[in-house]
Order: sequence, then C-alpha cells, then structure tokens
Amino acid sequence: MDKTGYSFEASDVLFGLADSLPNDGKTFGYVKVPYSSDVSAYGFIAVPIAIIGNGDGPTALLMAGSQGDEFEGQIALARMARTLTPDSMTGRVIIVPMANAPAAQAGRRNSPIDGLNLNRIYPGDVRGMPTAMIASYLERHLMSGADIVLDLHSGGRSMRYLPCATIIDHSDATERARRLALALAFGAPSVLINHAFGERTSTGAARRAGAVRIGAEIGGGGSMEKALVDLTFDGVMNTLAWSGIVPESFAKQSQTPADAVYDVVQERDYVYALSDGLFEPAVLLGDKVEEGDLAGLLHDPSRTLSDPVEVRFRASGTVVCLRVPALTERGDCLAHLSRDFEGRFDGELQQARSSRWLRDLYQRNRPQVRRPRSAQGEGLR
Repeated sequence: MDKTGYSFEASDVLFGLADSLPNDGKTFGYVKVPYSSDVSAYGFIAVPIAIIGNGDGPTALLMAGSQGDEFEGQIALARMARTLTPDSMTGRVIIVPMANAPAAQAGRRNSPIDGLNLNRIYPGDVRGMPTAMIASYLERHLMSGADIVLDLHSGGRSMRYLPCATIIDHSDATERARRLALALAFGAPSVLINHAFGERTSTGAARRAGAVRIGAEIGGGGSMEKALVDLTFDGVMNTLAWSGIVPESFAKQSQTPADAVYDVVQERDYVYALSDGLFEPAVLLGDKVEEGDLAGLLHDPSRTLSDPVEVRFRASGTVVCLRVPALTERGDCLAHLSRDFEGRFDGELQQARSSRWLRDLYQRNRPQVRRPRSAQGEGLR
C-alpha cells in the first residue's frame, strides 16, 4: 500500500468528493457524486476514474467526455488507462474519461439530468446540481493537485474539426509560453490559439487551481475513426513523455510544426446562421478562403421559388471546423476559420518549442519540488 492506504493494484474503488487519491500503483474506480432521486434515495452518479503513479514527479490530469457527444477522447483515455504501468512512470496520471458521466452515457452534449454543459459551468458548486458538483470536484480537488490538464474534445454531433491542440490566449507571457509549449508537445497537425473568454471552462478552472491546461479538438460529427482515436492517444502520450512522466521512447511523433500554429478570434472567424434552412457547405475542411468568399447556402425547400441564402466569410483564413447536420436553425455555428499566428515577440514559437518547463522544474527541485502556479492566483515560480 502507499501512504494513502490504497493497494498498488485495485479496482472498483469508490472515492468520495473529499477523499484523497493514491500516489502510487494503479487504481480504477469511481467518484461518487451524490444524487438522490425518486427511485434511489441514497444513490450517486459514478464518474469513472483511474489513478496510475510511481514516485516523485509531475501529475497530469487527463479528461474527456466533458461533453458527452464527443467520443474520440473517451476511447483514447480508456486505452491509456489500460496501457500505462507504474513501473514505467515517474509521477502520476489521473484519468477521467467520462467527466460528465450522465451526458457521456447518453451520448448528449449536456447532462440529461440537469441539462447543463460541464465545460460552461466552472467553478461549479458542491451544493448545486450534479454537473455543478462534478465541475467543483474537478477544479477544487483534481486540478488543484495537478501540474498540467489535458481536456480532450471534438466537434460533437454537430461539428467536425481538423485535428488540433488548443489553448486560450493569456496576457501573461510566462503563462502563455507554458500553454504553447504544452500544446506543441502534443504533436497534433496544428495548434489553435483561441482569443476568447475562458473563465467558465476548464481553462479558467485549471488556472484558478494552479495548473496549466491545453485542449484538443479532434474529429466529431457523431462518428468514430480509428485514426483519430490513435492520433488522440499518441498526442496524450507525447505530452506525458514531454513532461517526464513516461520515458522519451514512449513519444509517438514530433512536435507540431511551427508554421502550423494559428489564431482564432470568435467575433471575426466564426460563421453563424442568421436564418433557418438546410446548410449546403461550399468549402471543405482545410480549404483556404478569403474575406467575402462563399461559406455555403441555406436552403428553404418549402419556398420553392426563393433563392437560397448565401452565407459568406467575414475574414480570410483556413477552414478548421464545419457543421455536419444539414438541418440548421438561426444561431447555429456553420464554420470557423483560423489565421496564421501572430506572435507578440520575436522567437516566441522557437522558445516554446524548446521549452521543457515542467520536466525541468521537477529535475531541478527534486525531492522538494513545488507545483508551478498559474499567472493569476499564487504567482509564477
């Protein structure tokens, strides 16, 4: 047993919302999120969790299924839990493959219990509805004990993405550099830097908890491709190797090329439907477009003499995301673009590509290592 009292090989362990997690060995089980219903007075929602660790080193929190209609990450992380063994590790990995378990079990973006989207409700509320309780647990209990957070996403049922790692931009140069280094290490074909408000998402949660978070958008459309699951799995393994948690030999591919880093600004690069109809895209994922180019047509077959509504891009860039269902309502996102990355200082990408800040931190300070803190909160070390 380790100092938390858990055996080195354990399964079906139940963890309360305040229980400590093991540091060493391999433990599979469930987090109990209390949920009393008419048919289960003392019941709970079982959120799957795996903890695999060995010795002093970084802790990585790996999440998928925050939105239950995103499947690639769920499968990749379940495979990761089966693959990793403590004897090949230095540090700890916490795996939560179905973070919003009710939504993942139903294959829905939002929880069927309370209608909430986990990745829009942080910091959550331990006294709130089930999704809010899960968000509170993830931020206050798991992220606060992690150095890095990988939150795996896809386009869900309604969108499909070109595979990419993602970060949300940050005004602090050190925090931004850490996020970018981590995203490049993932090794996806591209990195998207989103300029967006992230306080309600896992990005804001990780920052408040003192961890560095990246995401991934790989696949979507409600389908499943082995190649995309493999890419997701390899990206996670690349990141664990970069951090020093697993050996370098476990890495599957090189870093994302420096010329495949892009900026995304929601007000400029996203295209929305302003009328109902059947969406006929005029572009493919990966196409390069100019401002004013046709994104697609919205058809109304009930008005046979009316021409379809043209939807045009408001910026130039590369199409990285497209709507999948043809049936569309006003307010639906139809596509979004990315633009070539504009760094804030010379050599920013080169510095990020050469950075091993997490591994180096632990190597310098072992055994008295202290976790790096986010730029807002407890200061940078």
